[in-house]
Amino acid sequence: MRIRARIKTLCAATLLLLAPAAPAAADPSSPEELAAAVARPAIVYITVNWHGWVRDTKSGEVFGGAAGYDVKISCTGVVINPDGYVATASHCVHTGPRGGSGYMFDAALGELAKSGRVGDPAKAKQLMTDRAVAEGTGPDRPVDRTITVERMVPDGKRDAAPATVVDLVAPEDGDVAVLKIPRNRLPSLDLRMDDAPVGTPVLAIGYPGSTADPKLEPSNKNGQISAHRTLQEKPFYEFSAAATHGMSGGPLVDMQGRVTGLISQGAPGETQSFNFATASSTVATLLSGKGIEAKQGPHDHNYRTGLDRYFAGDYNAAVNYFDATVAGSPTHIQAAEYLRQAHDKGGKPSGSTAPLLYVGLGCALIAVIAIALVVLMIRRRRRLLSVMDTPPYGFPMPIVDAPTQPS
Repeated sequence: MRIRARIKTLCAATLLLLAPAAPAAADPSSPEELAAAVARPAIVYITVNWHGWVRDTKSGEVFGGAAGYDVKISCTGVVINPDGYVATASHCVHTGPRGGSGYMFDAALGELAKSGRVGDPAKAKQLMTDRAVAEGTGPDRPVDRTITVERMVPDGKRDAAPATVVDLVAPEDGDVAVLKIPRNRLPSLDLRMDDAPVGTPVLAIGYPGSTADPKLEPSNKNGQISAHRTLQEKPFYEFSAAATHGMSGGPLVDMQGRVTGLISQGAPGETQSFNFATASSTVATLLSGKGIEAKQGPHDHNYRTGLDRYFAGDYNAAVNYFDATVAGSPTHIQAAEYLRQAHDKGGKPSGSTAPLLYVGLGCALIAVIAIALVVLMIRRRRRLLSVMDTPPYGFPMPIVDAPTQPS
């Protein structure tokens, strides 16, 4: 027993000496800071170039001249599958009156107003919507569109990729679209599948207006879920975070960084714009219909774990996880930045796990050797006792009963 106690004491002392120092105190962080850190890598900047003409179906007059109208709009999107699937608002890419056709109508009304042919702008727009159609390069063809998705990559460069529409729900029916770009191993976010209760803190993330920021830095606006709405049998959230043009299609995320909804241009039938979000369940239904899974990749899980370790002050572990993130998703600039910050705070890769493993194996080996020695000592002692109790020539000694006392 003394030997075992000494072995335990020796191993405990060795482990104590080689164990890593306690993590340094982390910089204070708010839930909003962590949610933004989780979500921002998956935010993308979307531009749509619309080209077409407007034809009055009553008079046959065509507006736009020989060249037609060119209109460029910007929106926000969020990657919801590492293989290049992006969710956004459908009014950004839809060809109908609340999308591309509407932009063509506005361009035609602007041209007519300059020539003095518009008296009441509201009445003129309604008339245009009722009796005109927007067309592409040929009669009865939808207005032409070119969709580009951009994101930041290392060395301060912007990666621009062409996008196609996988499927969409019209703006008046839910305002969701799913795009596909020829990229993989992208940072992506989870969808929140349950209803977010009223009062849930959220961040609205996107690119306000037509940003000229060369670094594509999205904006975060914090708020909360204000109310649940159901319009055209589709769930919407009313939320208090500010959201402006350009942020349409961007995610509304909870404090775990999950996509709770997509910022809409305004729920159908409501007069206040940019304060509503299509619930993530509509996104999930659209994806399911196409056999697409909203998911994260291994690099996303490494990144999230790295953030948790970083904000806990465990910079050694953070370095390991951010290293793994960059290896799995080489264009993940946020992981590269946090990796640099973890290094600056003293983090070292694989700092202490290997030595502890070796110490544990060493202790186990010492214990095995010690037990073997104890067994050998016990056997040797028994053998000596057996020899002492055996007479010459090996004859056994008789067993003598103990004398009894007379009665």
